[in-house]
Amino acid sequence: MKITVKTFATLREIFGGTGMLYLELPEGSTIEDLLKKLEEQYGSRLDISRLVGENSNVKVLVNGREITYLDGLRTKLRDGDSVAFIPPVAGG
Repeated sequence: MKITVKTFATLREIFGGTGMLYLELPEGSTIEDLLKKLEEQYGSRLDISRLVGENSNVKVLVNGREITYLDGLRTKLRDGDSVAFIPPVAGG
């Protein structure tokens, strides 16, 4: 199945400087499976536990819904889903 991964702000650099990635995952994959695939591809730049761990402020959304309100890292993905990683906003 095809999944679109969107990255914003400071996270773009981690994912090769692009705001969108297109990944193939097996049917029945979860957010956790997606994170493992991303870690395989971007492991040297990506610290998954920091990205979505307990102390992380990064929001993970599937089709615009935060995974905290779905099934967390066990949220099942479907063909055509869009997953967004949104870092905290800061400024002054």
